[in-house]
Amino acid sequence: MLKALFTRAALLLPFITTSLVAEPLVWQAQDAHRQFIILGSIHAGDDGFYPLPTAFTSHWESADALVVEANILKPSSAQLNPTVATTAEVLTDTEKQSLAATAKLAGLSSSPLLSSPPWLAAISLQMKMAEQAGLSPDRGIDITLLKRAQASQLPILELESIEKQLRLMEQLDDHGKNLLMATVNEWDEMAGQLSCLIDAWQAGDQAQLDTLFDESQYDDDTDAALIVDRNHDWADKLIGDPTYQQGKFLIVVGAMHLLGEEGLPELLRQKGFSIKQLSQSKQASCS
Repeated sequence: MLKALFTRAALLLPFITTSLVAEPLVWQAQDAHRQFIILGSIHAGDDGFYPLPTAFTSHWESADALVVEANILKPSSAQLNPTVATTAEVLTDTEKQSLAATAKLAGLSSSPLLSSPPWLAAISLQMKMAEQAGLSPDRGIDITLLKRAQASQLPILELESIEKQLRLMEQLDDHGKNLLMATVNEWDEMAGQLSCLIDAWQAGDQAQLDTLFDESQYDDDTDAALIVDRNHDWADKLIGDPTYQQGKFLIVVGAMHLLGEEGLPELLRQKGFSIKQLSQSKQASCS
């Protein structure tokens, strides 16, 4: 159930120190007119995440723009749809009891979770897990790079808006009940696996990340909505949008969006881009 931990919708992952010889995966996708330097992101972090790989940051001064999933520094008027069912309305009595037990582990009251949409209750739990691990969204890679781009006046482009992300979550089956119940039912397992997950990310161990990706399944529809469909939308936008027809672009998206046959690098390869890994990797110390 770890796949969503790398998406914009979830904000948890702890920091594990690894050798400086290895680094998170950085990819280059290039055709005759444009170059994409792609970094897999963690959306909540620790000071130990930095500095970021030079395979990515060395391109900063020559980049034409920073491309992110959504520019969370930009003001947004997006609001929750008040007609979406609450968690209390979609859970059975037994599921509510399980939620209450997990909320207790997280140090949260279950009442606000029950009054929230299921997808938002899931995020609230996951953010609390991140807090318990000593992490903060303020030290996440996306927000750090966005602030740097803003300070250096590097143009910021977004692959989707905050409002689009909000509507995506609201349109999940049962408004994200599967996401919530996976978080509830797999709480201990997820917490125990996080160290291995981040160790693999820090080491740039694609094989281990692929394994974790393959083993972290929700239902097919939720997986498609959170990962696969968005990957295809982003690839189509990078290829077809006039904004991206020429130049060098630094791209930072959740790390799980870069994995597998429908990951962003492979989709760009299928569209005629040459793909090369710029970072150094090693085998993670966990399994």
